[in-house]
Amino acid sequence: MSGGSSISSQKKRKKACVESSGSDSPSPERKTTYYSGMSPPGKLASYDQLYDQLMTGFRGLMNEQTASFSEGLQRVENAVAGLVSDNKLLSEKCAQLSKDNLELREYVERLDSRQRRNNLVLSGFTIDPNKNLKDEMRKLLRDVLGMEDGAFSLLSVNTMGAGAQPPIMLEFGSSGDVQAVLRETGKLQGTQLYISRDLTPAQRLNRNKSLKLRYEIKKICPNVTPKVIRDGLLIEGKALRWVGDRLVGDKEDGLVVLNGITGRDFSETVKNIVEFKPMIKRNSPR
Repeated sequence: MSGGSSISSQKKRKKACVESSGSDSPSPERKTTYYSGMSPPGKLASYDQLYDQLMTGFRGLMNEQTASFSEGLQRVENAVAGLVSDNKLLSEKCAQLSKDNLELREYVERLDSRQRRNNLVLSGFTIDPNKNLKDEMRKLLRDVLGMEDGAFSLLSVNTMGAGAQPPIMLEFGSSGDVQAVLRETGKLQGTQLYISRDLTPAQRLNRNKSLKLRYEIKKICPNVTPKVIRDGLLIEGKALRWVGDRLVGDKEDGLVVLNGITGRDFSETVKNIVEFKPMIKRNSPR
């Protein structure tokens, strides 16, 4: 009996030693308990798959949105390019229309001037309602200016307004008759009568500018004697004319011509003449 109990106690001690030694180095079964607080391997794999699926979907959505944005951006770029092209075409058409309009206005101006070339305007003549105006004009041309009757055989006379001294339009049969009368207008000096050409509105505006410029030139340079010819200036044999708001010569800028003749800069003077606006008289309030 004692031998059997001795063997039994030895087996128990070996078993205890084995268990105590197993606690120092984990056994395979112990390693499985290392994952006991985490998700099982199967579930962890499903999370990875879900992540991959989400990322795949997100990337697909991003690619789709990027493609849509690129298409939209391309449409915008095409639209902008079309607008640029249309704007360029519109600018070219506007430039052409402006050129055509200017040429048309110049053509109409030439026609208007041609129609007026046989006309003269008499100012300062007091009309007597009891006398025939045409007879009075014939008498003036014959007795004062010394014109022959043939020079005004086709004369037509019309008033250009109301009042006692309205401008009087004298329409002759030819431009030669007009030139003949203009050569004799010096005989009207010292009287209140004045004869001038029948100018278009644009020519009258340019003539007024030329008269003002002549006054300024004579004031600054008394030795220079510019002459007003129709609506332009003749100074030292060089003709100056107005093109819009610019003073031009035959082949160069009119200000350069003036500077070369007078040695003075008239650019500020011309600017003031062009920008001048007459005061409009208004009725004072009662």
